Amino acid sequence: MSSQRIKFLIFLLIGLFLSMCLAILINSISLPSWLRPLVPVFFIALVALLILVEALKEDTPTQPLSRIPQHKEDTPTQPLSRIPQHKEDTPTSPDRRAFLKRFIVPAGLIALLTIVGGILTIKESNIEQEQQAFDAQRNSQLTRLRIGFLPIGNNPGGVLPTNAFDDALSKDLNDIPVTSASVGATYSDTVKALGEGDIEMAWLGPLSYLYAHQKYGAKVILLRLSQNRQKTYQSYFITRKDSGIRTLQDLRSKRFAFADTFSTSGNLIPRYELITRAHLDPDSDIKAEYVGPQKDVIDQVLNGSFSAGAVSSDNYNSYLEEYGQKASDLTILFKSPVNIPEGPIALRQDIQPYDRLHVEDALLTIGEESPTVLNSVNIGGFAKATDNTYAELLSIVQYMHIDLSTYNG
Repeated sequence: MSSQRIKFLIFLLIGLFLSMCLAILINSISLPSWLRPLVPVFFIALVALLILVEALKEDTPTQPLSRIPQHKEDTPTQPLSRIPQHKEDTPTSPDRRAFLKRFIVPAGLIALLTIVGGILTIKESNIEQEQQAFDAQRNSQLTRLRIGFLPIGNNPGGVLPTNAFDDALSKDLNDIPVTSASVGATYSDTVKALGEGDIEMAWLGPLSYLYAHQKYGAKVILLRLSQNRQKTYQSYFITRKDSGIRTLQDLRSKRFAFADTFSTSGNLIPRYELITRAHLDPDSDIKAEYVGPQKDVIDQVLNGSFSAGAVSSDNYNSYLEEYGQKASDLTILFKSPVNIPEGPIALRQDIQPYDRLHVEDALLTIGEESPTVLNSVNIGGFAKATDNTYAELLSIVQYMHIDLSTYNG
């Protein structure tokens, strides 16, 4: 075995030994998480540098014979046998190159594994930090949960009876006080209450959630299912059967009732459809007004105050049952093909991750084990939701050049 190979193996064994010692050392002392993966990389690099230096030393050309100092004639010449002789087993330059090439692939693999190992170690450290932060927050649980509903008239008969729901949720949240009620007179009132800390959770509409997320950093955890357990609904254009209006284009110059400025089915989607399908400007080609809750939209279309209006499919179907024969005077002028995700349940930005998961789990438990409780608040259940659930609506908002941070209809 050549001397270079022996030296390489010696350095490799030294590197492995140092790595084991280093692993023991890291586990026995406390180092910052960002530093731990860098220490072994430093030692591996140091060993590689030593190998490289040694290889270069072996590769240094020997001193040519012609450069041996010449002695004066009167100085006894040095016997030839005393001139240092070079070892005959020194590899020639091609041999040295061939020898070093043998270690290119192993060295490359070692470098690659070192990089991958460092990345994985950093990721593991980040996960460990997140877990530690999450565990630390387990002691920062909610002491109460105040829930705000949008004033959208989801209960045609009046105020929603929430006592059974509040009690069931409180039980699943370790008996903390839970209260829920309609908040304010407009959608933005409910969003403001969430953003300013007056409530911890809100049952919002999709557009009002996008606004709450943009302005206050609200976090969606679930969406509410309709009473027939649907995840989406539509926007309906409604009118009286005797209005003479048959197409969207017939709405030109007519009085049109939008709901709230932050209503998805009662404002955003109707405006989008008027612009893209009927090529009508909602602010100039029709006589549009905001009338508030969707119940008021239906009432004022029924009594002839407005020629047409826009409401959600969920609310329209609910009011048909309440109004009975009177509702037979209404007809659906147009059904938007946009499938709107049902309303999100959002928590305030400062609610800790553990508490968010706890509330989410409690709501899902009620949905599975106590469906009659949910029926009392006109909900069919819950489903997982993220910001991506409302991505299509956000693209419509962007298409219409709406700045949510300053939007007011």
